[in-house]
Amino acid sequence: MTQAAAVSADIVLHNAFVVTMDGALTVLRDGAIAVVGDRIAAVGPSADVLGAFPGAAQTLNLAGRILLPGFVNTHVHTSQQLARGIADDVDLMTWLHGRIWPYESHMTEEDSYASTLLCGIELIRSG
Repeated sequence: MTQAAAVSADIVLHNAFVVTMDGALTVLRDGAIAVVGDRIAAVGPSADVLGAFPGAAQTLNLAGRILLPGFVNTHVHTSQQLARGIADDVDLMTWLHGRIWPYESHMTEEDSYASTLLCGIELIRSG
């Protein structure tokens, strides 16, 4: 198990296929993670993590689902931050031709700068 438990967890997600993303790309068949606040506090076999955090505020049995702790978003469109949600209800071609490209064609340099700042803040806050 990675990291020792120093406090009670807010949630323990267990009984999952945990893709650890460690150097060996270890996959735990019955793995768990403990979350404290907005941080992953532990990753390891379910029995170990549940044992280390017996007083977790919530436990969730993932019933063999796949869990990717620490998933990193490596693809963003910073200028589209302000456009989030304006075209969630349409197919790709309508989204491109009818919504996002017309929207972006009216953006000023200041709009793009503000959108990029907001996107950066969101990325930092989400780790």
